[in-house]
Amino acid sequence: MNAAIQSKNSYSDTLKARKSHLNGLINLVKPKSGKTTNIETMTIAAINAEISIIEKQLKKRG
Repeated sequence: MNAAIQSKNSYSDTLKARKSHLNGLINLVKPKSGKTTNIETMTIAAINAEISIIEKQLKKRG
């Protein structure tokens, strides 16, 4: 049986890193020109929704 891997990072640190990563993804997806495709719009909306969830979790944790 495998033992669970224990991380020294706290859950809050993990959420902050995930939020930072998602913000980086938004910068990659963000269109350089003024025109966006439907897929870009939906992708950005999904990433923003995930960031919102992470921010709520961080607020709960204090």
